[in-house]
Amino acid sequence: MSGYLAESSYGKIKIRVMKVNRPASGRHDVHEVTVQTMLWGDFADSWTNGSNKKIVATETQKNTVYQLAKQHDLESIEDFGKLIAKHFLNKYNWITKTQITLTEEPWGRIEVGGKEHNHCFTKTTSEKRYAQVTMSRGAPAHVVGGIENLIVLKTTMSSFIGFVGCPTGHVKEDEWTTLKEAQDRMFSTAVEAKWTYSSDTAPFTTCYNKVKDAFLTTFAGDPVKGVPSPAAQGTQYDMCQAALAANNPHIADITITTPNLHYMPLSSLTTPAHMHAPNNDVFYPIDGPSGYITSKSALRKAKL
Repeated sequence: MSGYLAESSYGKIKIRVMKVNRPASGRHDVHEVTVQTMLWGDFADSWTNGSNKKIVATETQKNTVYQLAKQHDLESIEDFGKLIAKHFLNKYNWITKTQITLTEEPWGRIEVGGKEHNHCFTKTTSEKRYAQVTMSRGAPAHVVGGIENLIVLKTTMSSFIGFVGCPTGHVKEDEWTTLKEAQDRMFSTAVEAKWTYSSDTAPFTTCYNKVKDAFLTTFAGDPVKGVPSPAAQGTQYDMCQAALAANNPHIADITITTPNLHYMPLSSLTTPAHMHAPNNDVFYPIDGPSGYITSKSALRKAKL
């Protein structure tokens, strides 16, 4: 029994683009985006017979991205992805599906004397905007938005109690549980989320900003009083519910991961006892092992 080619695709990765918009007002705008292109279509011969007759060279794909960037302001990477995807389907009739993945670096304006500069910028934050546009011939685009590496931290009002192996846990004793309950602890994570747009004409940039704002305000709570986080899972869920509500009906679902970024208190066999407790001001970061939490929340569909 012989094998066969079940599926094939190819493309170009790490296409880096810096777009500078220079309006007549003199207030410039910059967008730094990394693009990946992937193509599917009638070119199995390249795999099975070594024929490149229908192969659009990946160098051509790279050049296409740069040329299309001259036609687009890149204010919305989702819309730019749609432009690229549609181009390949329109120009090459043997291509049946395209997938364009984009990530945007954060640039913000430098302030001088309390005023935003017209043409000078700095990297402002750690998070990156994400988008993926998948388009098949004869069908609307399937658009996914996202945010990567949104790092957040609260220094109090987070606890972790009542888990398995604790007196109030579902199982009160567990021979492998050594972690002590924490009534108050540091809580930090690097949020990564992907969301599915309900249509390919959603207000993408507005939705991105609303998701980010919902995540941050739900995590932090009132600027003076804060908000309790009795479970990292619960905080994650509340963040997604707030983002869905803020973007109804444009976002259908959100998949989120919030890996723990641990800051450990000074307490170990190698640290002198007088440095242990009480201690609520000096911690040390560790890379791992760390918790990893993920979930998917979806907008309820209206009953007919």
